[in-house]
Amino acid sequence: MYPWSESLNSWGRGTGLKIDALGLVTLLGAEEMDRSIGRLVPSIYLKYLPLLGAFVIAGNRFTTKKPGFVLYNISAGIMTTELAGWFSRWLQTQDFKQVRSIVTWHVTERPHRWREFIIGFLLVGLPVHGMLIALTVLAADWWGFANVIAMVISVAVRCIMVAQNQAGIDANIHEAQEALRGYPAKRAEYDESMERLESRRQKGQAMEGAKIPIEPQDPNKIAKVIVLTEDSKVVTLAVPAYLPRWAFATNPQPPNRYIYQACQWIGWAAFAVHVISIGMAALYTQIVSVVVILVSTVLTAHRIGCEDSQIWESIRSHWGHEVQENSCWVSSNLKATVSTYPEEYVDWPELEGKKPLTVHVGIEEKIGQQWIRPIGPSDLESTPISKKKKPESRQDLLAWLDLTTEEDKVLTAWGLIPHSLEWQNAYREKKNIHRRRLGMIALEFIH
Repeated sequence: MYPWSESLNSWGRGTGLKIDALGLVTLLGAEEMDRSIGRLVPSIYLKYLPLLGAFVIAGNRFTTKKPGFVLYNISAGIMTTELAGWFSRWLQTQDFKQVRSIVTWHVTERPHRWREFIIGFLLVGLPVHGMLIALTVLAADWWGFANVIAMVISVAVRCIMVAQNQAGIDANIHEAQEALRGYPAKRAEYDESMERLESRRQKGQAMEGAKIPIEPQDPNKIAKVIVLTEDSKVVTLAVPAYLPRWAFATNPQPPNRYIYQACQWIGWAAFAVHVISIGMAALYTQIVSVVVILVSTVLTAHRIGCEDSQIWESIRSHWGHEVQENSCWVSSNLKATVSTYPEEYVDWPELEGKKPLTVHVGIEEKIGQQWIRPIGPSDLESTPISKKKKPESRQDLLAWLDLTTEEDKVLTAWGLIPHSLEWQNAYREKKNIHRRRLGMIALEFIH
């Protein structure tokens, strides 16, 4: 028995303190860890430290889908309310603008991460766990030793399960890329069919009964996608057309399913040992363990050391310096870059000073029992615009997206474009103005 062991135990008995460790490790921090761990962007400093809410990992709760999000793939005409669990959590933790935020997704190969291993494991994780193990062994606190080992196992389980979900995202991306290989053949078949139809037309042959082939969509083309978050923010996604279905709407499946399930069982066992042993450990072991867990949990919840952390960016923004972009890796093949539309896009000086005019009624035609009123150029001059500067709105975002007529019809069907003629006229004016702005920018770039 080491002499300091009795001294520490006497100090613990003398304080008369008791820690409700059971309530601490089972109740506190569960929701925060579900969101922080589930977004699959670990901290370079805290990745190998124990956290509260270990049962969230063992129960695989951090992968479940969350309600309240809607993804609109405008280019494909597809809407879904079921987003992948990691994607909805990633959106929850970002500091997005109301409508000006853009997330550009890149599919590329991530370089080796030696820095994460050296800093996170060798310089932070190993010394902290080594200190806890040394404390309990030298003080002969075997309940405390069991508690520390359970904490180490929970960290290993978390790292493996997060890595398996990241590998599942990469597997989905690779599967989607395999499917892309058939696009050139489909495109060649389409072009050949169109050439045959054009040849028949030029020869004056009858076109009745001829089937017009459907043009295949280029899967590598950047699609127009927006996401409505649970707090009513609208985020623009710049993403290849094939990616939303495979990465954002489908939960990743771990490649090694049996290893994943084994880690869940081991995680539950480690959590049970942790709950029992921390309550039976000596007071000094409890205090040190709780301090380590609480500090790492709070820092993780605030994304300290994470690639998507925006603490420094928030400080710069407070002093009037708007951040251009911020990047982070979600998996070994998927990278996100967050940027914003320029703030001056919200201003529409061309519309200031216009007087609200009476709407010009065009020629109406009766088809069946429905009345159709075509909208002409005269309507674009009749929008009542307030001289007061307005904050950014969804109407501005739709104008920035530069949608086609068919895409406008899709948004009208989804209810994103109101049926109000006043709203639609204002939207058309802003879209025309934005197109002229882009044209001027392009000319300046050329010259």
